[in-house]
Amino acid sequence: MFFVFTLLLLLSGYLLLTKSEKAFPIIYLFLFGYFLQYIYANYLIYNYYPVLTKWMPLKQDQYFAYAIPAFGSMVLGLMIFNKDFDLRDLLAKINPKSAATLGYFLVAISYVTDLIFPLIPGLSSIVTFTGSLKYVGAISLLFSNSPLNYALIVLINIQSLYTALRIGVFMDFFIWSTFLFFFVSLKFRFSVMFRLSFFIIGGTVLFLVQSVKDEYRAATWGGSRTAGLETFSDLTTQVNAKNANKAFVESPGVVKTIARLSQGWHLGKVMKWVPRRQPFVNGEEMAGDLFGSIIPRILFTDKKFVGTQDKFFEYTGYRLQTSTSMTIGVIGDFYVNFGKQGSIALLFVYGALVSFFLRFFMTRYVATDPLNIIWIPFMFSYFIRANNDFYMVFNCFLKGFLIFLFLRFVWRQAWAIKPPKRIAVE
Repeated sequence: MFFVFTLLLLLSGYLLLTKSEKAFPIIYLFLFGYFLQYIYANYLIYNYYPVLTKWMPLKQDQYFAYAIPAFGSMVLGLMIFNKDFDLRDLLAKINPKSAATLGYFLVAISYVTDLIFPLIPGLSSIVTFTGSLKYVGAISLLFSNSPLNYALIVLINIQSLYTALRIGVFMDFFIWSTFLFFFVSLKFRFSVMFRLSFFIIGGTVLFLVQSVKDEYRAATWGGSRTAGLETFSDLTTQVNAKNANKAFVESPGVVKTIARLSQGWHLGKVMKWVPRRQPFVNGEEMAGDLFGSIIPRILFTDKKFVGTQDKFFEYTGYRLQTSTSMTIGVIGDFYVNFGKQGSIALLFVYGALVSFFLRFFMTRYVATDPLNIIWIPFMFSYFIRANNDFYMVFNCFLKGFLIFLFLRFVWRQAWAIKPPKRIAVE
């Protein structure tokens, strides 16, 4: 099975690598990330890392008896209805002046709302979305063909790295850096070897961050060290020197990375608790997710708050010991709502609907204005993150799309921009 799972992981990586030559590979990022976190990392834990196996709530056969068909059904729905659009010639038709104008507009909105909205009651949650507009704006500036704007893109990413180092949370930096790279690769038509080099370097950086993240947070959150690259570099050197005599695959860095990648503990906790202690909820939880995403909080006082521990405790019976929030993930959400058989069937529908929405956006909005391609990562950012639940993913789709429509209207009205003619996409 090790050979089979490794081959499938390499195949998903190969698809990501090759598809990114012509398309923005959001579906293949999902495929690679979910397979790595729900299947491959857990297989390694069960078979090669006994220090981690003892933390797994279920036996290997129990876990994979559900995880594999659930993941497979979702991917099947995605891939059957997925359509890859060749964007290379389409992106060349983007008007550089429009790209620059939109980029400045989005960056300005993002930084202004970052400063103002947290101070206004009821609006602080909006920053979750508007805060990412600076990265969407940076992608837009990429198509302005201006060295000065390229420098601004670099500054935005340096600020993102600074924020990650300051708070000790690196996910957004990695996600948006990856999105930006794929757009840079499409614009400048990087070779396969260049893209492969990026993946290798990115994987190495991710490993280094995971190997020292706990020590870095302990040092900076406690106030004993100043957050920054110097502290991170010093701790990396210390950790590597401490474990220099250990085999690489047995080093704490590798063990921590595999543990962080795995979603098996979360899903296993859910499967062990539901329905033995908590019955299946027959879609009620997901109906609340849909309703809560659509209805504003001012009209729905019982609307869920993102990042609380209540849902995790309800469906796992596990009380988190720190302020850290965890979710049961999309697969866990479908499981508690519809049971094993029902969730496997409906995960196929979920995958199909995601593909339909992506195809709709490409044909309806990107075909009429290629610059709209920059909004794909904004709407799909939480979709590719295996540690987020259905509520977060659907919220991102819905609110991201509505924000896109609103800002697209405002931008066109403010600069008297006429809609361009429809362009054929394939």
